[in-house]
Amino acid sequence: MKKLVAILIVVFAVFFYKSEISDGINKIKDELFEEQIETQTLSSEEIKNISIDNFKTLRIGDSIDSVKSKIGNPSRIDDSEYSFEWYVYNQIAEKFAMVGIEDNKVVALYSNSLDSSELGDIKINNYRTSVIEVYEPLEYKKKGNTRYIIDSDNQYDVINIDNKYITVFYDKYDDYKICSYQVISEKAEDSLNGIYAKESESLRESFELQVIDLTNSVRAQRNLNILKFNEQAKTSSRKHSKDMNDRDFFDHVNKDDESPFVRMKKEGIEYIGAGENIAAGQTSAIYAHEAWMNSEGHRKNILGDYKYIGVGVDFGGSYSTYYTQNFFM
Repeated sequence: MKKLVAILIVVFAVFFYKSEISDGINKIKDELFEEQIETQTLSSEEIKNISIDNFKTLRIGDSIDSVKSKIGNPSRIDDSEYSFEWYVYNQIAEKFAMVGIEDNKVVALYSNSLDSSELGDIKINNYRTSVIEVYEPLEYKKKGNTRYIIDSDNQYDVINIDNKYITVFYDKYDDYKICSYQVISEKAEDSLNGIYAKESESLRESFELQVIDLTNSVRAQRNLNILKFNEQAKTSSRKHSKDMNDRDFFDHVNKDDESPFVRMKKEGIEYIGAGENIAAGQTSAIYAHEAWMNSEGHRKNILGDYKYIGVGVDFGGSYSTYYTQNFFM
């Protein structure tokens, strides 16, 4: 796949925004990693009080008070690539959702498990054909005089319904069933200059945490163990993303001929099994995760027999955003 390709046609600048993901890489060793990382968990009573199933009733324009009255308080509040903040609901991993809030109003929704009244007949686990038979996917997003061509290889479609941009993601390993969606108000979409966010440390941390949430959500949906965050894996991942950016390459093996497993060892990680996913050019953690899930090797790592995870993001360079995801057990 190419990097970012720009074609100037008459008065419109046209950009093809395709991104890269590597071949998934994994390796097994015979050492035992014994360190245990504690993570915060909710009591059964706290989980019972979270009415996340009410997510389906949320609408663009609802007040933040209405959101909290229906689905409770978020587990955290993240930055997004847009001007709004994501209220993240990961308390029940298999029912993951985010609500975009700006000026105390809902301007965006995301879920990989819960349907939305904003989508009408579009439902999780329906087939792609049910979408394209009713709606015409957009060929581009227009920002000012610039057209950003949408080239998704049928892994997602972007449609516009009632002044809302709806991205419907598909699982090509499950007959192109709908696996998640993102709803963005037209006003929020238009407020983003271009397609990439302005870099910040808080946005980097938000993307990293969202990748972990999305990974654990699809694992929970398949009755797999939840991966625990590991600081050393985060450090290894961040360093590799920065290295790919700084030295302008995209590979698991860096220019010093160091594999992911050498790099993890340098951070003090001992493992009996380890893996790595990398991606570049995706506009958000959501797009990076969905791309990995539609690639056999990356999907194998995300759903693999691991215990720990760390994620590192870096902004800038030829691909604008670089993602690295390290796993081990």
